Amino acid sequence: MSINRINNITLRLVFAFLFVGLGSANVFAQNKTPKAKVVLKHADTVERDAKRFEGNQFLSGNVVIEYKGDLVYADSAVLYQDKNLAVVWSNSRLVSKDKTITADKMEYDGNTTIAKAFKNVTLTDASSRITADYMDYNRTTEIATGIGKVEVKTPTQQISSEKMIYERLTGNIIVNDSYKTIGSDGTLVEGRNVVYNTKTKSADFGSEVFITNKDYTIYSRKMTTNDTTGLTTFRDYSKITRRNDPSQYIITSDGDFNKKTGEAWLRGNSKIYYQDKTLTAKKLYFNDKTGFGKGEGDVVLDDPKEKRFLKGDYGEAFRYLDSAYVTKNAYAVKAFDKDSLYISADTLLAVKRHDVDSTSLVKAFHKARFYKSNANGKADSLMYNQTKGLMQFYKDPILFSGDNQITGDFIEAYTNSKTEKMDSMKVFNNAFVIAKVDSLVDTEFHQIKGKYLTVLFQDDKIDFVNVEENAVALTYMDDTDQKTKVKERYGVNISYCGIIEVDVVGKDVELVACRIKSDGKMYPLSKFPDEMRYLPDFKWRISERLNKWRDIFVESK
Repeated sequence: MSINRINNITLRLVFAFLFVGLGSANVFAQNKTPKAKVVLKHADTVERDAKRFEGNQFLSGNVVIEYKGDLVYADSAVLYQDKNLAVVWSNSRLVSKDKTITADKMEYDGNTTIAKAFKNVTLTDASSRITADYMDYNRTTEIATGIGKVEVKTPTQQISSEKMIYERLTGNIIVNDSYKTIGSDGTLVEGRNVVYNTKTKSADFGSEVFITNKDYTIYSRKMTTNDTTGLTTFRDYSKITRRNDPSQYIITSDGDFNKKTGEAWLRGNSKIYYQDKTLTAKKLYFNDKTGFGKGEGDVVLDDPKEKRFLKGDYGEAFRYLDSAYVTKNAYAVKAFDKDSLYISADTLLAVKRHDVDSTSLVKAFHKARFYKSNANGKADSLMYNQTKGLMQFYKDPILFSGDNQITGDFIEAYTNSKTEKMDSMKVFNNAFVIAKVDSLVDTEFHQIKGKYLTVLFQDDKIDFVNVEENAVALTYMDDTDQKTKVKERYGVNISYCGIIEVDVVGKDVELVACRIKSDGKMYPLSKFPDEMRYLPDFKWRISERLNKWRDIFVESK
């Protein structure tokens, strides 16, 4: 092959390569989308001065500039065509889709699609109106950033801050600075870091916030609100306080509150404070307008004024009735200066009667038990009149005071409110008092029974017993040897009377009087018949005695 032919082939290949390369370059050039231009649509006057505005056109009078459907209006403008930039002032206005921006001066950049507005800036769309000292608006992302005395007005809110971001696509108004909002109902909100959505009318508060309306003040470290539903959700320490009564408030770190209905749904051992009381539970519901509250799980109703609290797994409180009850492992504790009274039952009711004496009551229903260091017992039900220091026991009551067992159909026990000691006791129908004579002898018991019985106490010990109607007393008689000072039992006395009066000194029982149809007999201890050791209906139930306060939770033995 000749050299010339080789050269010709080479040249053709080079030309072919160049042709393909140029063709490819044209394809790439055609695929590259050229930037849209800021275009002058109208101006009454067009001027050009090489010494002014970098030699670009100065426009005046009814200026209209267009960019991809956006229209910018002004009295004066400069169009920097090489920069794809329009600068307008005097009655400047940008109209883009469903929004309008007005300002003293604006810059519209066709390359970045960002409009910058200066002084007396206002952005208006269907959901809000934003004013600021300065604003930039990105046409592509539809995000507006306002700086300097920014204020947003929506149908439900007025928000003010020094800097704010408005995301039109999402509807979010973002404030990372301090802010203040005023709702259409007069609600004032102050804080830092909030995201408010104009579409959902909800706000997400990322840090401390203070809210004040006509009914409540709210402090929260983190929460969300919704203007449409009126619902507020708390996600950190929060406090809701009634404005007309600051002593009534709610503390929660996990809960919901509806400001329209006054209802609260609280979790995580939240607390409700009302009428100087505190209601706590794992789950709480409270209606501030009706005053009704209920709790589930570790319910505690604390009443410091009454020095009393109620506990249980479920409870309800009624503010306007000044009452509450707990059930499911329910118990109550009344604190005295030197001692405490413990009460348990299936259900406990605490109520304060706002009558003449403002009586404070605790009622225990079914399987009621009580414990105090000087007395304990149980019944089907009991009522404790805290104001009078009166306890009433209903249906099969049994009480223990020291080594004394007391039973009857109905029992009333009185406590001295000053000394906190047992004062007296009354037993109605089938009254029966049993006291063990000697701890070492299981068959010897002092026994007193009748229809009605009154017991007087001295230093928490039985001091005097009075029995009426069909009264019977069985007492073991002791005498003290004058030389040895040792007590010796010499006999057993049985008395049958209309009324019996008995003095009790320690474990010694002395018959004082036997009145109305008295009858009886003294037996030497050696001659005392075994069949007479126990009066009719005798039943020693010492296994049912409560030895410590936690025994109130133990079923009958």
